Amino acid sequence: MSRVLIGVDAGTSNLKAAAFDLDGQQVEIATIENPVETPQTGWQEQNMTTNWKKTATVISEVVEDLGDDHEILGIGITGQGDGCWLIDEDGDPVRDAILWSDGRAAEIVDEWVDNGKADVIREATGTDIFPGVSLPIMQWLAENEPETLDDADTVFFCKDWLKFKLTGERTMDYSDATLPFLDVEALEYSEDVQELVDYDGVDDLLPRLAPPTEIIGEVTGDAAVETGLPEGTPVISGVFDIPACAIGSGAVRPGESSSIVGTTSLNQTVLTEPPEELLGRGFTLAVDDGFYLRSMASMAGTPNIDWSYENIANNREFADVEAEIEELPVGSDGLLYHPYLSSSGERHPFLKTSARAQFIGLSPEHDQKHMMRAIYEGVALAMRDSFEHIDVDSDRVMISGGGSRSAFWCQMFADCLGAPIVLPEGDELGAKGAALLTGVALDEYDDLEAAVDRTVRTTDRFEPDPEKVPKYDEWYEFYHDAYQAMFEVWDDRVETLDRLHDTQSTTPQAQ
Repeated sequence: MSRVLIGVDAGTSNLKAAAFDLDGQQVEIATIENPVETPQTGWQEQNMTTNWKKTATVISEVVEDLGDDHEILGIGITGQGDGCWLIDEDGDPVRDAILWSDGRAAEIVDEWVDNGKADVIREATGTDIFPGVSLPIMQWLAENEPETLDDADTVFFCKDWLKFKLTGERTMDYSDATLPFLDVEALEYSEDVQELVDYDGVDDLLPRLAPPTEIIGEVTGDAAVETGLPEGTPVISGVFDIPACAIGSGAVRPGESSSIVGTTSLNQTVLTEPPEELLGRGFTLAVDDGFYLRSMASMAGTPNIDWSYENIANNREFADVEAEIEELPVGSDGLLYHPYLSSSGERHPFLKTSARAQFIGLSPEHDQKHMMRAIYEGVALAMRDSFEHIDVDSDRVMISGGGSRSAFWCQMFADCLGAPIVLPEGDELGAKGAALLTGVALDEYDDLEAAVDRTVRTTDRFEPDPEKVPKYDEWYEFYHDAYQAMFEVWDDRVETLDRLHDTQSTTPQAQ
C-alpha cells in the first residue's frame, strides 16, 4: 500500500486538492472553481460556508480516487493570504469573508500612511500594508459594521478557517500572521499593532499562534464524513500560498529564490533572519524560526506579453516571434520598455498607482521585433528590480507560472539576474508545499531541506551568459533611473487628464 500526503491549495478563484507520494510524485488531483462575489464596486467577498463545502468536495474526490490502495498520512492546507475571515463563539461565520483583493479600506490605508500608523505596522512586521490587509479591514468594520466585530470571536485567514472546519481548532501560523499582526523578530503578536484599530478587543480575536509544522489537530467526525478523510487524520498548521509555493518549488535554503511569473510577478528570497533594512515596498514573511522570506509582488507580469502579441505581433506563434527577437542585442538597440501596463500602476518594489507602461528611445530604425524584445526585457528588468530591493544575492531562482514555459525568456531572466534559473517539475507547487510541510511534521522527512532533496525534481536549468550579464547590469541602471525620473511625469499625466475630463464635461454641446 502506497503512503501519501494530501495538500490543499485554496486559491482565490480555484480550490485544489492533490495527493503526493513520499517521493513527491503527484498521485491524484481535483479542482473546483471558487467564484468571488462583488456586492459593490471594489468589494471582493466569498461565502465562508461555500468555501468550506467546495474544499470538502475536492478533498473527497481525491480520497475517493485514491481508494484502498493508498494510506493517507496527513493533510496540509495552504491558500490565499490576507483578507478578513471572522467566526463567532459557536464557530459560525459572522459574515462573508472580505478578501485580499478588496478595496473598501483604501481611504483608511491612505489615512494610516499619512498619520504614521502604516510605519508602526512596517516597523513591527517588516511589511507594507494595502487595503486588502485584515487590520484596515477591521477598522472599516469598526466604522461601518461594528455589530460584526461585536459578534466575532476569532479572526482567521482562509487556510485557518478550513483547518478549523477539519479539526475544530482555532490557530494561525506565522506566515499569515506576519501581515499585519506579528512582531516578526519576536515571533509573537505585536501589542503596538493591535492598538491601531479603534475597537477594544482586537487582541481577543487572535487565535493561538502555531508553527507551520505543528500538528494542530485531527480530522473530526463531521469533517471526516464531508471529506472522506479517515477520522483522526493529522492536520498541520501550514503556511499561506506564497511561502507554500516557494517550498513546493524547492527554494528552502538561505539565498535560494523563487519567482512566479504570471499575472503578477512574485519574487522572493529565503533568509535566516528578518532584513535589517527594507529597501523597497514588499513583505517579510516569517515562515518559522530561522526561515524568512523577503518578497516583492510586482504588477509587471505576463499581461505585457499577452498585450504585445495581440497588438504588436498580430497573434503570431510565440516560437516564431521569439526565434526572431533572440537575434537582437541586449537593450533592443536602445529601445527600453517600462512594463507598468496594469491600471493599478506598480506596487513593488515601489508604490506608484499612476505608473504606466511606455517605450523610451523609439526611432525609425526600430520595428516590431525591437518592440517585442523590449517588452520581454522590460518584464525581466522589473524582476531584477525586485531582487535588487530584496538586496540578497541569489544562488539560484526557481521559476514557475506561465512565463516559465518560454525557454527564451528563462534564458533572458538568467542573463538579466546574473543567476541560474531552474524550472521545478510539476504545476501544483502550493499544494505540494503544504504536503511537504505535512511530511516534516510527521517525521517522514528530517526537515524541509531533506524533503526538497527527496521530492523536488527539475526539468531545465539556464545558466547566465557571462557576456550578457554585464550588459544587462548597465541596461538595468538606465531602466531604474528612467522610471524614477518618470514619477512626477506620471502624476502630471493624471492631473492633466482630470482637467481634460472636467473641461469636456463643462463644455456646452454644439446645437
